[in-house]
Amino acid sequence: MLRAVTSPTPSPPARWLWLVRWLGTAVAIAYLVHVIDFAAAKQAAARISIGALAIAVALVALNVVAGAERWRRLLVAYGANAIPGVTRAIGLYLTSFFYNTYLPGAVAGDVVRGVVTRDVFGERGAAAGLAVVLVERALGLAAVFALLAIGVAFAAGATNTGNLWMWSALGTGGSLALVLALPLARWLAPHLPGPLRRLGERMPALVHVRSFAIAALLSLATQALVALAGYVLLHAVEPRVDLGGSLLIVPLAAATTFLPITVGGAGAREAVYVTLGASLFAMPKADALAASLALWLAHLIVGAIGAVRTVIARS
Repeated sequence: MLRAVTSPTPSPPARWLWLVRWLGTAVAIAYLVHVIDFAAAKQAAARISIGALAIAVALVALNVVAGAERWRRLLVAYGANAIPGVTRAIGLYLTSFFYNTYLPGAVAGDVVRGVVTRDVFGERGAAAGLAVVLVERALGLAAVFALLAIGVAFAAGATNTGNLWMWSALGTGGSLALVLALPLARWLAPHLPGPLRRLGERMPALVHVRSFAIAALLSLATQALVALAGYVLLHAVEPRVDLGGSLLIVPLAAATTFLPITVGGAGAREAVYVTLGASLFAMPKADALAASLALWLAHLIVGAIGAVRTVIARS
């Protein structure tokens, strides 16, 4: 059973961050309202069959299963004393997916997983569990930009990809820097003041390189499953978009959930679909919006399964 996690009263900086997120989301939605013909978007959505949506939901659900195994591998890699079984890990990951999908910020579920597994790191506690979740998120972001790089490579000569190669390089580099921040924190710990020193000392060390490598490959698999789901829905709306072309849109749209300037990527995700779909494939903006919202619906459906699991676990 999950332990209750009480959120502290937001500090003034945190309140400002929430204000920025809501403002960023409002600006993105206002942009979409300005450029989208919603009657045309409704017609585009009607071209997405129940079968295509069901395939997308199944792929997103498989992404959760692969993500749970990635989490288990990272716990092994960083020397956890006990590893959740496969069934429990999938259940916790479903709960995490529910929180991340339905609550603002897209990180609440990750925090829950980090706190719930604090006992597996002994004296290092929740700090170590949260650190592993941070590495997991960073690997996921690196995989997003790696898929974007694959898309850019496939599109070379056929599509003008503009600065997408630069975004891929910057995103991959930044993500890997976050992964390296963990050993850096341990190395700097003796030179930091009291509270920061104690936090740095609690950071877990990488002890199983093979498990870490498997986790990195699973990160690529998780994002590839979401990219496939996005492709199925994009292709249903616009058959001219092939799998390689979808890699120019779906991964970058997925990266918006990591942005601190929107609520869970809402608005920004759709803006990426609309902007890149129009500029790369001359897609009608309404078609791109329909494909984006359909992928969001697939996430909401899987998140709802996580909600049911959470209610059952607490009953």
